[in-house]
Amino acid sequence: METLSEDSQRRMVHRVAKMRAFGIGLGIMPLLVVLYEMNAPLVMWLLVAATGLLWPWVARRLALASSQPLKVEHRNLVIDSMVGGMWIALMEFNAVPSLVLFSMLLMDKFAFGGVKLAARALVGLLVSMLVFAALNGFAFSPTSTTAATLASLPLLLAYPSAIALAAYTLSERVRKQSRRLAELSRTDELTGLANRRALMESLDHEFRRFRRGGYRATLMMFDVDRFKLLNDTHGHAVGDEALRAIARVLKKTLRDTDTAGRYGGDEFAVVLTDASGARVGDLAERLRQSIAAAELIEGQGVYATVSIGYAELDSGMTTGAHWIAAADAALYSAKSAGRNRAMSAPSHGPAP
Repeated sequence: METLSEDSQRRMVHRVAKMRAFGIGLGIMPLLVVLYEMNAPLVMWLLVAATGLLWPWVARRLALASSQPLKVEHRNLVIDSMVGGMWIALMEFNAVPSLVLFSMLLMDKFAFGGVKLAARALVGLLVSMLVFAALNGFAFSPTSTTAATLASLPLLLAYPSAIALAAYTLSERVRKQSRRLAELSRTDELTGLANRRALMESLDHEFRRFRRGGYRATLMMFDVDRFKLLNDTHGHAVGDEALRAIARVLKKTLRDTDTAGRYGGDEFAVVLTDASGARVGDLAERLRQSIAAAELIEGQGVYATVSIGYAELDSGMTTGAHWIAAADAALYSAKSAGRNRAMSAPSHGPAP
């Protein structure tokens, strides 16, 4: 409860309030039948009206007015059970409506708050039932008429389905949020590309595939030429936008099976699956030209170039670190040769 934001708690209160209104609406149906059969006094009919019309509104307002909405709502759920216990006693323990009401009151507490809330609600229900039974002279008329039984069926059939649907909807929302968090943990916040962790996982995966079955793969690394000068001249905001623009070029140029990411700072890396030979060189050149031609800041005439180094996996690489070192060395060679070019790492040859 403490881990949820206040807004999340308020959304939970709204969901519970809807279920409360629905459950009470269904629960009143057999109650009205039993009270009619008992020829109940006016005060009991007024109490039914308060239960159905006033209590759902009061419970919702109490929870939403609190700085700890979910804590108050848990208290309201216990009160729900106490109200139910009261009516079980005032119905003189009419068997079918009482058993259905009893079971539904416990079921929704398990659904919304687990064993702890259900245990509190059970205690409240039993205490309330005992108190009102005593006030009612421990009247006991368990026989249920056909009308009372039929009036109990909507609560018995519809309410569990509604609870199950609410639980499923909540679990789906949690699942989507968990998936989103997992994606965020693998995504670079600035560029939207894979972060270094995701890159290393992809690199390790391709390295294992190569060692097991000889599947070809190439690692491409590049950074922005004179990126510090770009930042100093135009500001860090422009530098950030330049990195985002390069990321957009990468997304347009690469295949879905490739993994492009931000390796660190202004350095990018791309893991190219099932790629080797001249095709990689053509891709590197096309990528270099596309970045050089892209206006990084629309309407401001800001351009940048990149230096690219790439290394194809070969049998002389015994670890993923060797693969990274080969691509990094090729990148260094491209920068040393004048920048704004793509260069391939030499083959390591067979392992000794």
